[in-house]
Formats: sequence, structure tokens, C-alpha cells
Amino acid sequence: MALVTIGMRREKRETTVEKGELKREVALLSRIHHRNLVQFIGYCQDEGKHIIVYEFMHNGRPLTRERSVSWINRLEIAEDAAKGIEYLHTGCVPKIIHRDLKSRNILLDKHMRAKVSDFGLSKIAADGATHVSSMVKGTIGYLDPEYYISEQLTEKSDVYGFGVILLELLSGQEAISNETFDGDCHYIVQWAKLHIESGDIQGIIDPLLRTEFDIQSVWKIAEKALMCVLPRRSMRPSMSEVLKEIQDAILIERRAEAAREVSSDDISGSHILSSIKMRSLDLGGTEPYGSFDSIMQPTAR
Repeated sequence: MALVTIGMRREKRETTVEKGELKREVALLSRIHHRNLVQFIGYCQDEGKHIIVYEFMHNGRPLTRERSVSWINRLEIAEDAAKGIEYLHTGCVPKIIHRDLKSRNILLDKHMRAKVSDFGLSKIAADGATHVSSMVKGTIGYLDPEYYISEQLTEKSDVYGFGVILLELLSGQEAISNETFDGDCHYIVQWAKLHIESGDIQGIIDPLLRTEFDIQSVWKIAEKALMCVLPRRSMRPSMSEVLKEIQDAILIERRAEAAREVSSDDISGSHILSSIKMRSLDLGGTEPYGSFDSIMQPTAR
């Protein structure tokens, strides 16, 4: 029998609303299956506590102080998460709206594949419905402002939260900071918008990335992230469009990496040739042992 490592989440749900949220999450988890969604294994109750059992995510959250993540890896994390959300929006019938997308709900497995987790606030949209009317819930910093005002939830609310996640991956900053980003900005969207719209992309790039990226792929993600967090949801792209842009950025980055490797090989080759020439010049100088011709010349008897 193969051993499986699992993760467990213990919840103490006392109110009717809390119990309803838990039942909704269990029901959702039992019907959705995708490589980029955390796999649900089971559910049980123990001494009044509710326990959700799911696959163990060995590498936890993508961006932590203990981990340095390259730009290409950040793009791959974004691609994985986007695939999971796109599946909820287009692969499930009826579609599912996550409603609480944030960086803490994106986890990495042992292969560094990103998966979306935590479906406690998720909503199922009725077939053909343009929105779901519901009490506003979510996390400040990732919350769609139009949903907050209208109490009408759509899949574009997930797109907004995902746009904030893209800005976090790009900058290494959290969605909200107790300290100011610039001036009076405490919110990553306001801060990033000021820099990107003024053409100062370098002002928000995570210093840990140094110069190990292609600026074209960075701009592509920055511009798409700003489209995701537009105030009006009708102006935001779909998750399928966001995924396509991320994949284009990955392609740009891989081509740039290949070009850098070729350039590095050329430099190494030139260095070797240079060294050989220098050694040849050294051998051509005056030698204490005489030339090959003088050694082979017969001596008179």
C-alpha cells in the first residue's frame, strides 16, 4: 500500500452561517478535480471540531522571506494558479467563483507546482446567471470594489484578486502594508498603478530578482495586472485572457534565457580560444632548450 502525506485543517464552527460555509466547502471540494486545485481527500468530525483532510502541500506559500524565487518560476506559479481558476470559471458547470483569491491561498506541492486552496467562501453561479447576489465577503486588499458596492459577485471578482496576486509576484510586496509604499500609499494597487502608468517599471520590481529577467515579459505582466484591477469589472479581462498573457510572458522569458545561455557559451568559447593563442605566443618565444630543428640536426664526427 502506498503511503500518502496529507494535510489537515481543524475548524470550530459554531454558528449556522459558519457551519453552512463549511458544508459548502466540503460539497465543492468533493466535485472539483484539477491538477492546480488542492486535492480534497475527506472530511470528519471529532469532539465538536470539523476536520477537512486534503493533500499536503510540502512547499507552502510561494513568496516568503526564506525563499528566493526567480522571475520565470514566479511566472510558472502564476500560470498554474490561473489554470486552476480558469477551470472553476469555464470547466465547471455551473461555474464556481472562488471569492477569496489571495496569495495565501496559493500553495506549492513537492514539485513546486502551484495549487489554489480554501473554498470556504466560494459560490456556485446558477446556469446563465450574470452574477450572484450575496453578502460581501473576502479579504481586504484583494476585494473587488464593484462587488463591495453592488453586492453582486461575478467571476471578474476573482480576476481582480488575481491581478493583486500578479502585482505581489512582480514586486515581492504584500497587498496592504502598515508602512507606506510611496507617499500615502498603503495599498499595492495604488502604488503599482502610479509607477506603471508613469513608465517607471523598475520602481516596483522586486530587488531580489536583480536583473535576471526580460523587461518585455515584466511589462506584459504589469500591464495585464493593471487591467485585472480596473474599478469596472466589465473592463477586466477573463481568466482565459490572463492565462494567455502569462503563457506569452513565459515564452518570452524562455527565449531570453536560451539567448543568454548561447551568449554565455560564446563568451566561454572566445575565452578558451584566447587562452590557446596566448599559450601559442608563449611557446613561440626564446626557449632554453633550442628549436626542434637544432635537436634533430646531425652532428659532425
